Amino acid sequence: MSPREEILEKENRILKREYKRLEQDLQMLSNLNDYASRLRNFNEERVVAANRAKSNFLANMSHEIRTPMNAIIGMDEMIIRETQDPKISKYALDIKSASKTLLSIINDILDLSRIESGRMEIIPVEYDSASVFNDIANMTRKKAIDKGLDYYLDVAKDIPARLYGDEIRIRQIMLNIINNAVKYTEEGGIRISVTYDHDMETLFVAVSDTGIGIKPGDLDRLFNSFQRLEETRNRNIEGTGLGLNITKQLTEMMGGHMIVESEYGKGSTFTAVIPQKTIDGSPIGDFNAYLKKAMAQAEEYRPILVAPEAKILIVDDNEMNLDVIAGLLNSTRIKLTTAGSGAECIRCLKEGSYDVILLDQMMPGMSGKETLNVIRGERLADNTPVIALTADAIVGARDNYLRDGFTDYLSKPVMYEDLERILLKYIDASLLMTEEMLKYEEENKPRPIVLVVNDSPERLNEIKEMLGTGFKGVYVRDEEQAQKYLEGHEVEFVIRDGGPR
Repeated sequence: MSPREEILEKENRILKREYKRLEQDLQMLSNLNDYASRLRNFNEERVVAANRAKSNFLANMSHEIRTPMNAIIGMDEMIIRETQDPKISKYALDIKSASKTLLSIINDILDLSRIESGRMEIIPVEYDSASVFNDIANMTRKKAIDKGLDYYLDVAKDIPARLYGDEIRIRQIMLNIINNAVKYTEEGGIRISVTYDHDMETLFVAVSDTGIGIKPGDLDRLFNSFQRLEETRNRNIEGTGLGLNITKQLTEMMGGHMIVESEYGKGSTFTAVIPQKTIDGSPIGDFNAYLKKAMAQAEEYRPILVAPEAKILIVDDNEMNLDVIAGLLNSTRIKLTTAGSGAECIRCLKEGSYDVILLDQMMPGMSGKETLNVIRGERLADNTPVIALTADAIVGARDNYLRDGFTDYLSKPVMYEDLERILLKYIDASLLMTEEMLKYEEENKPRPIVLVVNDSPERLNEIKEMLGTGFKGVYVRDEEQAQKYLEGHEVEFVIRDGGPR
């Protein structure tokens, strides 16, 4: 072999060794890629499992907390309606306020979890703008006035009567920034200004306060989760520190943004800029007049529907929850049947028909979903709305129940406004008493008969005025006439000698 051939052979052997080493390196790299891919999948599965565990925990905790809250809020509402004692009424109203605060904290924690997991949904609907602003005023004015603050609500007259957007989130945003202003203001007051840009179809909600203000260096931390500025100074202020963070994120999810202006020690202005499409461009007009009328009507509870011929089946394994719903619906005069289990619900449906079924989801034995499957499978209530009654308040719950075959969804704790509103939606209109029917019934209902015995015409007239229209008075001059009347009639009361003067 020539020297040149020896050199070529040597180089060939070197190249083969390098090639083999390269193949080994490539194999090692491939193995590393496979390992990295498996590790990625493992981590993703851990994240998914962690999120699932977190969601399940929140769903269970939501149910466990909301179930007793349902009884507390419902029973308290009945005390407010029925008590005539001002002291007890004040206690009950304080319980109502504290319950709403607790429920707000629970909702904040759930909302933050939904947003962080990307599962928060914006659900646009048509809504009455004046009704939303009225509710906001009712829920925030008392808290400000009780704290000794001035409260101003200025709603522009040209805001459209009906808008299109997520009504629930609009309320939440407004409540959060108004309640935040009340919390951090000790003297002076708050001013709420609501305007609408018709060209941009955008709602502007500006809330100004004369509170403690914000240091320039703290503005960047203002919307952080679980954080309140100047914690030592504000340690006595209630809340989780989640409200503003959630408000900012909800606003941005609807295509809007937040603007904050503040001067430390003098106050702040928070402005939510939220796109909301116009459905009915008719202006709402003088909102203050609307508000005064609504306040006058709200002084005494009145049901929004009265349906003596409607029949409803309520299914819940918790007896106290059944008592709460029955109590809340007492004024509607609806005929109620209660069942404590899925099996009892099935028996009731085999024995009669109902106009609406309220069916609790989480029950021992047959769950609400399993009970509904039997109802539909055996065709026990083909045309009857079945509403899921549940403490499950996690995101997507309503859609899940609709997919399961429920007609609608009602979350615990059950607020009487929501309960009446959903029944008004699903009870056939022919079963509802109209305003004219109620007025006629009120004017013609039997009145207690009072027999008044007195020989003085002037005194008889005085007693007649005192009794008013709530009683039917029979007025006689002596005992002989009184006894003659009593022989043929029954009376509730007899007033002799003019009664107490």
